Amino acid sequence: MSTVTLVGFIEIIDKDGNSQDRYQNGKRDNSNALDDGSGSYVKETENIIQLNGKDHYYLPFLYQGAAKNRAGDNLEAALVLANNPLAMNRAIEAVREKWTIEVTVCKVHPTTLAVQKTLTTETWLAASMSYDPTTIEVLLSSGIDAVGSNAPGRVLTSKLCGHLPTTGQIRNV
Repeated sequence: MSTVTLVGFIEIIDKDGNSQDRYQNGKRDNSNALDDGSGSYVKETENIIQLNGKDHYYLPFLYQGAAKNRAGDNLEAALVLANNPLAMNRAIEAVREKWTIEVTVCKVHPTTLAVQKTLTTETWLAASMSYDPTTIEVLLSSGIDAVGSNAPGRVLTSKLCGHLPTTGQIRNV
């Protein structure tokens, strides 16, 4: 039996399409990387795994993948983070500003943590959050929510999709 090592990568993107942060949950060599007492993240070179040529710094998180919600009208996932001031502030900002979170799960080499294969890449909206004394849960929602959001409007034209019916009566010849 062999061991398979998986690492989650997240990229947080603001409304303008700018990358705010990139994190991974696999490699932590420096124990002081999360907070140096200033309340801000300390980016250490020992805590990096590269994905597609971009540095992803260590942040302890769990990714709970896609599941349909109770009503069946939306897909949801969640990020679970340790409750600390840094994670709390970023979670609040992501939800308030409706940021997009791209989650990539990769198979990595068990020793070097070099990415071997990308298994999934999913794009989510930071929809809401909840917390208790030890954890913060950021609820991730699919981009098109049948109840809470609107899909971008689009008019079907002949130029887009060819000949369109002009009546509701369709016959099979």
